[in-house]
Amino acid sequence: LVIPLTVLICYEVFTRYVLGSPTIWTFELSNFLFGGHFMLVAAYGLLHKSHVCIDLFVMRGSKRTQVILDLICYFALFFPFIIVILYHGFDFAKDSWATWETSWSAWAPPLYPAKTVIPVTAFLLLMQGISAVIKKVIFLKTGEEL
Repeated sequence: LVIPLTVLICYEVFTRYVLGSPTIWTFELSNFLFGGHFMLVAAYGLLHKSHVCIDLFVMRGSKRTQVILDLICYFALFFPFIIVILYHGFDFAKDSWATWETSWSAWAPPLYPAKTVIPVTAFLLLMQGISAVIKKVIFLKTGEEL
């Protein structure tokens, strides 16, 4: 999605500043592409620990303490949040598909594909979260990091 987004922005800059003829659809499409990119890489970010993390309490403890605190946070915060997003995101996307929802703009592109990204992202995050929990439990049992 980054490559089409880059091409789209270059096209818009060229048409706006060189040809003096901006388009009505590139801004909205760039929002869709960036939003999809941003959301779909969330699980990848979780895999590589690139999300915001406050290590104030964790950094002073042992690896075992860190893993235990991570597990507590996964079950108390992460999974409940992801399940709510998955549930409501599915309803949000389902309603959008049911009405063939379009944007309010003059271009009026369909919104249901963009809204479908929400439950897909939640599902991918849920799967990555389950994977992370399994790895942490294995570490607690064996002391071996995966």
